Amino acid sequence: MPAIDRPRKAQRPGTKGATRHGLLERRSWVVPALVGGLVACATAWSPPEPRTYHRTAAVQDAGELVGADECEDCHEEMRGYAVIPDFHAECESCHGPGELHAESEEPADIRFPGDADCLACHETGRSTHLTYATSEHARSGVLCSDCHDPHNRELRNVREALPVQKAMLRHAGGTTRLCVSCHSEVGAQLALPSHHPIEEGMLGCTDCHQPHEDRRVMLGGRTALCAGCHEDHVGPWIYEHLPGAEDCGYCHEAHGTSAYNLLATSQPGVCIACHSIPDMGATHGTQAFATRCTDCHGAIHGSYTDPLLRR
Repeated sequence: MPAIDRPRKAQRPGTKGATRHGLLERRSWVVPALVGGLVACATAWSPPEPRTYHRTAAVQDAGELVGADECEDCHEEMRGYAVIPDFHAECESCHGPGELHAESEEPADIRFPGDADCLACHETGRSTHLTYATSEHARSGVLCSDCHDPHNRELRNVREALPVQKAMLRHAGGTTRLCVSCHSEVGAQLALPSHHPIEEGMLGCTDCHQPHEDRRVMLGGRTALCAGCHEDHVGPWIYEHLPGAEDCGYCHEAHGTSAYNLLATSQPGVCIACHSIPDMGATHGTQAFATRCTDCHGAIHGSYTDPLLRR
């Protein structure tokens, strides 16, 4: 019998009988949507963009001084110096002559205050500013005004941190939050299980770091700095643990770690970094390297009685 051509049933969109081409067409939006979502998440969680570069060089043909009253005609938020300290009240002492800027109202016609403007007043009598020109911050292009806001009356005119840093470090000081806004890797370390109580507000970054100094001319090492609080660990000892006497940073990470007591790695890993297994294997059994070295060598920083730093 001849084959009978029967009419096919109409296929509803999205049913199991739909053609592969149709499915591909309907699902073609999935990949772009996923990519767009990933980009959006990466953008939301990415660190903030670096601060905009500011031109601090003098403006050519800037004209004459116009006075603070002329500046306030446009910058009404500064009127009456409600937020500006008295010694910062003269705009053009930091921004330079404003005649050209007042006529054109172009931001490019006024200069941004540079470090030299700040140090012209603040260097006198302040030893911490004498080496700022060669400090890590200055050599990295950080301006005084990146950390200090001359238009507010906050303590030391320190700028406020971004909302994300305020949310992450709710109990930390304002200076610490501002530091973490650039040093994000340090902010992550402060959240690790073992950390200095910076997140809790008991310490601040400037308790250990001097942001205005050049570390290359500082006397003493990190051990001397740590000794300011940890006096019981620095001796003097009759029998010293030399790494501890030289630099606490050989064994400890100051900002935070996952290991106990701010150790760079858990025991015995931190000890094996110097005291290798081949060297110690002659006097230790194999089980010794499966436990903590301080279970026997309890006087790890130094001892008055035992050269092997045992209890």
